Amino acid sequence: MYCVKCGVKLQDNVSVCPLCGTKVAYLDENETAEIRYSHILPEQRYGSLTFASIFSALCLIAIITVLIVCFNVYGHLSWGGYVIFAILLFYCIFILPLWFYKPNPVIFVPIDHLATALYLLYICLVNNGHWFLSFAMPVTIISCIICTTSIALTKYVKKGGYFIAGGIIIAIGLSAILIEFFEHLTFNTQMFLWSLYVAGSFFVVGLFLILAGIIKPLRVYLNKRFFI
Repeated sequence: MYCVKCGVKLQDNVSVCPLCGTKVAYLDENETAEIRYSHILPEQRYGSLTFASIFSALCLIAIITVLIVCFNVYGHLSWGGYVIFAILLFYCIFILPLWFYKPNPVIFVPIDHLATALYLLYICLVNNGHWFLSFAMPVTIISCIICTTSIALTKYVKKGGYFIAGGIIIAIGLSAILIEFFEHLTFNTQMFLWSLYVAGSFFVVGLFLILAGIIKPLRVYLNKRFFI
């Protein structure tokens, strides 16, 4: 028998895990695991909520402190805007999912990209830049599409892992050409200066994984070699 929390092997008839202190739940014939372990799951849930509450309070205190310092010293927001948006971005990425029991990355990854785009928009506007619409936003959208699609395929498609991995890697390589194109339009840089190298390298790796998905001996070798 093993501990449901830390996984350590337990001796027979112990009531508490010697490593983490979790109560050991023994199943009777007429009881289900869901009922017996119900006293453990709420503790883990409350732990994540407590963590989220503490960090939410710390983020709020940090934002208020930055506002007080900036308006008392400079009379305006000054550099505080960068700090406040950085705190909000950190909150969206790391703290916001903790409020949910089972946060779905397919939902939260686009939220993270949206928060990143807003932060970049703020930087662009404050500095009177012209690069957000023609560079930052398209790059953020490309990253969002690739990341969300990759997570969704990995999460919901159980078969064809080599085909999925190969397709994702090839898509990342091709996205490098698009990124350099938007860089060329925005900053008037030379086209095909670096993207073809990235795209070519990623294409080779992706094609190899796709071939591994087709050729069984190669797939079996890779599974054994890398413990897949």
